Amino acid sequence: MDANITPQTNDMALSPGAQWLAGLRDLSAASPAMALNMPLGALVQTTLTAAGGESENTTRAYQTGIGLFLQWLSGDLGERLPQEWQPLAMATQEGKKTVWEFRGLAAVLRTVTAGSLDNFSAWRAAEGDGKQTQSLRRRAVNTFLRVAFRDGVLTSEQAQNMGLKPYHKRERKDEKPVGRRLKPDEVRALREIVTLRARRDSKAARDRAILDLALFAGLRRDEIANLTTENFKQDGGRWWLVLSGKGQKTRRLKVHDALYKSLAAWLKVAGLAMGAGNDPLFCNLTKGGQPTGKALNSSVIGRIVGEYGALAGLAPAHGENQLSPHDLRRTCARNAYDNGATLLQVQTLLGHSDPKTTIRYIGSLEDDDHTAIDFVRY
Repeated sequence: MDANITPQTNDMALSPGAQWLAGLRDLSAASPAMALNMPLGALVQTTLTAAGGESENTTRAYQTGIGLFLQWLSGDLGERLPQEWQPLAMATQEGKKTVWEFRGLAAVLRTVTAGSLDNFSAWRAAEGDGKQTQSLRRRAVNTFLRVAFRDGVLTSEQAQNMGLKPYHKRERKDEKPVGRRLKPDEVRALREIVTLRARRDSKAARDRAILDLALFAGLRRDEIANLTTENFKQDGGRWWLVLSGKGQKTRRLKVHDALYKSLAAWLKVAGLAMGAGNDPLFCNLTKGGQPTGKALNSSVIGRIVGEYGALAGLAPAHGENQLSPHDLRRTCARNAYDNGATLLQVQTLLGHSDPKTTIRYIGSLEDDDHTAIDFVRY
């Protein structure tokens, strides 16, 4: 910090703080602006309103952090600080409440450097602040200085040296979970409505199998639409579903017992067999309920789920809140997790890319007979 500070009195239009600022040799080229004449307390309040106003505890913590920093800055400037500004911040106790008073103008922040921040942190550490408290107070000061930069108090050079960007309040994001997850009783109602309301037994068998592939295997609608009998492999006395999903990632899923029963009922109607041939698993039906052999597309899969969701009273028949195959996929994942499946098992079940590196480190899960499927129970 430049110690050669000489108050300038030749321009009486300037505030005392701006006159004092003009004496800083390195910053004298910066013309005093309205922002520099802002009372320091007003700038603190602006910061608290912007960053700490959502929580009383956050506001109090930020005010304390900023107040302590300004106290340190007062001591660092010492006699170079105008007498009427000393100290820049002062705390008094009113019962259990700490009340802060701020003096001076925002112009004083033109003296702050990256070294100031480091020295302030070192002072707080010497005063006994723990690491978490130090971090919180440093964050409060950074926010204060970012607001000051945004409002024209700090120079671009100062902000660059301190690694600061202008403060912008974060937009509060909706924290509601993405999509819908059915409760076990809702799943049972959905599956039962197929038998009660399907026009023919063949349609009931097909549609139940479609729903169960999402509910008991977590498949996407496109994956269900593209399944063939060749996707089923028998190994170790069990049936497995092997498919290439989104991003051409291959995964191997154990066929849940409930899903096996649904698939077996439909395959009997369709005249198909697991693991035999390469026929589309699901096809359109004639008005008489006979399979046509023409594969269903993903749009039809979505419509089937939406229709039964409405019939079961779980969702509207149309619109963005209609029950979707992805809702059933989420339901499968959440149910498995709630019943004890590990996050890694669930990620493997869904075919997400995030755990690929982890899987390579621990080894393939294909030979593990204990998978997320075993935890799906409604």
